[in-house]
Amino acid sequence: MRTPGRTARWGTTTAASALVASYLVLAGPSTTTSDPVIRSAGTTYLCSDYAGCNRAGYSDAGYGAANGTMYWQMYAGHNCTNYAAYRMIQAGMPNKRPWVGGGNASEWGKYMSSITDQTPNVGAIAWWGKYANGAGSAGHLAYVERVVSPDEIIVSEDSWGGTFHWRSITRASGRWPTGFIHFVDRPTTPTPTPTPEQPADPVFTLTGAPVVNGPLVVDTTVSATAGTWSPVPAENRWRWFADGVRIADNISSSLPLTADLLGKQISLRVVARQDGYPTEVSPFYDVGPVVAGIVHPTTPATMTGTPELGQVLTVTPGGYDQPDATVGYQWLRDGAPIAGATGATYQLAVEDVGTSVAVRVTGEKPQFLAHAETVPATPPVTSPAVVTLKTKSKNGRAIAKVRVTAVGKLPVKGKVLVRIGSWKSEVRLRDGLVKVKVPMARGPKAVRVRYLGSTVVPRSAKVTGTVDVS
Repeated sequence: MRTPGRTARWGTTTAASALVASYLVLAGPSTTTSDPVIRSAGTTYLCSDYAGCNRAGYSDAGYGAANGTMYWQMYAGHNCTNYAAYRMIQAGMPNKRPWVGGGNASEWGKYMSSITDQTPNVGAIAWWGKYANGAGSAGHLAYVERVVSPDEIIVSEDSWGGTFHWRSITRASGRWPTGFIHFVDRPTTPTPTPTPEQPADPVFTLTGAPVVNGPLVVDTTVSATAGTWSPVPAENRWRWFADGVRIADNISSSLPLTADLLGKQISLRVVARQDGYPTEVSPFYDVGPVVAGIVHPTTPATMTGTPELGQVLTVTPGGYDQPDATVGYQWLRDGAPIAGATGATYQLAVEDVGTSVAVRVTGEKPQFLAHAETVPATPPVTSPAVVTLKTKSKNGRAIAKVRVTAVGKLPVKGKVLVRIGSWKSEVRLRDGLVKVKVPMARGPKAVRVRYLGSTVVPRSAKVTGTVDVS
């Protein structure tokens, strides 16, 4: 039953940023790529896209020309699972998925747990589980190209919605794989058990890949370890190759990089020898292309702009000791490449709210090792608060209902300062909403509210209204 004179009537006041309104009209979808860099501490991109990597001497193993085919029933094109399946088929496996079940990258190490461990080997598949160390909900896969040390690997990879690249990853970077799946990089047939009548010959087993130290730059010398053998052989010898051709008369662990090797792909095999044992030769290990030099920075890159939804960030590149070096950009969201964001400017989108945005700037030159630097990330990107106030009166009480929203941030958390007449209180939002009921004398009362702000949604302007208490 309604009481005359006590009918609830809502008054509505809304404060919203014109920036937000215009952003909703103008913003469009975004698309990922990666970019080239030389190895440094953490995780570092060495090259980007099929053509760019091949120009820099980092092979795509032919996938760029073959990625229109589905391998192991994975989606074709830029896709980490299709690329990993392609590499395994190249290594001799059939084009048939070796398990029955889902194909997301996050599932590979689970279905193949019997051959998945923590040991990185050349030829293994590096596997990231769901949301593991920078991976998304579908996980990630990469092909292990080199094992620099037990705590650093170099991988090649493709990505859904992104592009192909090589990168270096250290264990300390927070991007280390969940595990390594050994489809083809270890023996799959057991050695026959010897019988008393037929004793087995002693053999060497390579359990850890050799490591080559130093960049492949003309007029320098690189050296290699022998890897880890069981048992330890009495003697190791090294066989070096340039574009697959043996570099004669060099069986030492060191290789002088002479001018005639410029642009050639260096690879390596290690020999284990000891009396009473058959000589064992390791598989080929690709070391990389020989380059003319390294691009060095002379001044750092800088970034300007306000980290707020809809605002534009701008990067100004630094200088390099190679004047003709070209500059590339890749914007990053919480350390991961942002699809299509490869220009000198970037407009902050809804997906950036609450994240830190940085940019990786790369200086590169043909036949030179590129240099990349990441301009420090911004504070978390903010989104302006939209505060809506509704008021009414009922049974001698002033009632105020406050809703706080922000594009890209739901629900908004924090407190709202509410004033009704001389009464005031700070009230915590629940699911972005506050509702207060205050007994008051009859008559009109001024109502003022202000959202007090959070890390992602800044303090709002004051929103005012009135309520006629009856």
